[in-house]
Amino acid sequence: METTKPSKSRFSKIITATVKTIKDTPAVYTPFLIFAALEFITLIFLFLAPRKFLLPLMGPPIRTLWGEQFLHYPSNFLLLPKLASFSRMGLSVIFGSILTGIAIAKVYKKPDMIAVKKYTSLFLIVFIVTILFYFTVNSLEFFLQNFFLQKQAKLLFLGPHIWMGPILFVSNIILAIIIQSAFVYAIPELILGDKKFFQAIFSSLKFCVKNLLITAVLTGIPMLLYIPIIVLNNNSALLITKMFPEIILLICITSIIISSLIIDPFVTISTALLYIDGRKK
Repeated sequence: METTKPSKSRFSKIITATVKTIKDTPAVYTPFLIFAALEFITLIFLFLAPRKFLLPLMGPPIRTLWGEQFLHYPSNFLLLPKLASFSRMGLSVIFGSILTGIAIAKVYKKPDMIAVKKYTSLFLIVFIVTILFYFTVNSLEFFLQNFFLQKQAKLLFLGPHIWMGPILFVSNIILAIIIQSAFVYAIPELILGDKKFFQAIFSSLKFCVKNLLITAVLTGIPMLLYIPIIVLNNNSALLITKMFPEIILLICITSIIISSLIIDPFVTISTALLYIDGRKK
């Protein structure tokens, strides 16, 4: 029990400091509001993709990648969460990187221009995290699909529905926590110090290993809030049948609120505070 008390105390201290930072410095929340607004505007654009005035632009890629049916009501709503997910990844790399840097600069009471000057490094860090997560998750799903298609007996005792359902779901969450934890301190290092891109990544990995438990908690617990959104998105067809197609748009809007206005600020600010606290020690 003695070994867990310091962790609980440190966690409580970081949570308290995170709430106090947002309360005392409201400007630290502004970058997240900007990103949420960008995400919302993009979502509405994607929602309107099948309309005549956007069809010349959005029609060809949707037809090529997913099929003509997804340009018609109500099937267009089945594709909307996937399009929203892809757009969030793109926005995170292009805009989220610098906005996160600005938010952390405000936490550390540094000029916003520090983030602007280091945009290339910020861009690369978020790009690497995004690509790693995307390809890791898809590789795992691809492996399991091919594994069961080849009728491998070793895992079949649980059944494909278990492996492609709960096990894949939990695995994706664990992968997200691992990847984010490994790189979460790279941006604070860039903003706080004079280290270059690779040095910042190395420092992030090193600090993560030294503070593995609390890092996993700070990045993992907020992600639990997103689980209902994942479950709802995975049951889009059922929701459209049982309720109404537009419910998917409401879920996507809720997703923006939870991810961009709750999870992202909490993870970014809390880990930034933990990092500067760890450096002092």
